[in-house]
Amino acid sequence: MRLANTGGLRHTETMNYAQLLSPRAVAGVEVPNRIVMPPLVIWQAGLDGLVTEEHLAHYRRSAGPGLVIVEATAVSPEGRLAATQIGAWHDGQTEGLFRLAEAIHHSGASAGIQIHHAGGRTSAEKNGGLPILVPSITAKTPADAHELTEDQILGIVTAFAAAARRCVEAGFDLIEIHGAHGYLGSQFLAPSTNHRTDRWGGSLENRCRFLVQCVTAVRSAVDAAAPGGGAGRPVATAVRLGAADGSDPRLTVEEGVKAARLLVDAGAELLHVSHAGSMPAVAKDARWSPTMELARAVRASLEGAVPVIGVGGIKTPTEAESAIAEGVCDLVAVGRAMLADPEWAAKCVAGEADQINRCIDCKPRCFHFTDPAKCPPRKRREK
Repeated sequence: MRLANTGGLRHTETMNYAQLLSPRAVAGVEVPNRIVMPPLVIWQAGLDGLVTEEHLAHYRRSAGPGLVIVEATAVSPEGRLAATQIGAWHDGQTEGLFRLAEAIHHSGASAGIQIHHAGGRTSAEKNGGLPILVPSITAKTPADAHELTEDQILGIVTAFAAAARRCVEAGFDLIEIHGAHGYLGSQFLAPSTNHRTDRWGGSLENRCRFLVQCVTAVRSAVDAAAPGGGAGRPVATAVRLGAADGSDPRLTVEEGVKAARLLVDAGAELLHVSHAGSMPAVAKDARWSPTMELARAVRASLEGAVPVIGVGGIKTPTEAESAIAEGVCDLVAVGRAMLADPEWAAKCVAGEADQINRCIDCKPRCFHFTDPAKCPPRKRREK
């Protein structure tokens, strides 16, 4: 049960978080609790894509989750979503990534990192004037975009594998391939952005081929880079899957569930379920947010084959505990609520959930994406 005060910033929690605070193994990686800090870009890098002191400070103060997944990390310079995004496209970036993994481990969490290519969701201003590469030219792609050739597609798959190798060498425990939110992986998967007629388009299996090949390549790179050729320190391979969207034509939930199975068959060991670029509709009486309902559908279909992370609208530990107890997901990502209060997870673990500075869902958009200093709980915290 949750009782909100009149200001909406503090709440009283009266639940036992036995499941939320229990450990969970993910492909041999020990995660001390089910709270996940998901990848949320904080725009603190430069065109060199290097980790900065601001990144280190951000992740150090976000202690408490069992799994921390570092923000979208570009696998190639043309694939940056912004000029301020960190990267893993060359070996000179590995030292900063090592320091980042070390900071997360020091907090007691397992360290994950999301590797990413923006595809058509970038611009010459954001990627340093490099070509904008897309699966297909559509009415919504940038005017200066180029349709990917077969060799370029395979080159990006190789870039994902190389980035994964660098991240393993930097000490990360989990590598998450970004296949959601309208970026390149979901641009291939969604029929609204993939009009190809070759082996990368058309049927669901063809549209999913890019992500499947990324999983296969990343798994091979992880096995080769981990100590002992994979026989030593375990490193898990995950996918952030956009399991449905609201575009026309839509990527349906049924297709998303089939894609999830294809990815697991290819070697994905964890699925982090979200939308593919636009939010799908849910029934008016839905218990959870659209993306949490997608997690529920994927998890039910997989029948325990791999764990599933659910994300979307979770603000309190009570909600997170309920999501696990009701079988919606195995782990719960807490995004904006943890930006509003970086000690969200630590307070939950310490039995101080009533001290959480609660996210109030600012409209029309979260201040952390426009002007973080204006976040109301943050201002309250810093007084």
